[in-house]
Amino acid sequence: MTARGKGTPVAGEDANGNPPGIEGDSGNVDKIRDILFGSNMRDYDRRFATVEERLLRESASLRDDMANRLSTAEQFFRTELEALSASLRNEERERMKAMREAMDALSAMNRDLSDRITELTSQTMQQHRDVRGQLQEQHRLHSEDVQRRHQEISEALHREAYALRDAKTDRTALAAMFAELAQQLTGDAGRT
Repeated sequence: MTARGKGTPVAGEDANGNPPGIEGDSGNVDKIRDILFGSNMRDYDRRFATVEERLLRESASLRDDMANRLSTAEQFFRTELEALSASLRNEERERMKAMREAMDALSAMNRDLSDRITELTSQTMQQHRDVRGQLQEQHRLHSEDVQRRHQEISEALHREAYALRDAKTDRTALAAMFAELAQQLTGDAGRT
């Protein structure tokens, strides 16, 4: 066949491009084709139709199976995500609760420690006042004791000094008495 324009017959072909001797009728070509390839073509057509039908069924089955699997996987992931979300929310609540409890315990300890410090400060100040009062009382008692002893010693010294003066006076009186006695003895001895 040679190149030609449409509708231009070439030598050896009719207007439809069929070789000479074959009618231009497409029905005849189909008949010839059917005679030559008919049984094989019908078999191929049937096989292709069967394969196409099987492919369509398998593709639909595969599509349904994939849809089911995707739905199952989606449901599984959704369930797992919900479980994980619930678990995370519970854990977050528990941690927040534990943190609040720890903060409350820390605040209570802080208040308790502050109260104890205040109480110890008060006790220390009271003890300091008590010790200072006791020291002042001891100082007063010692001062009074020192004054009393000083007074007693002073009085004792005065008594001793007076006693010494008295004793000195008595010596003078005793000397006068001895002198008088000596005179009397001397006077009696001279008379005898």
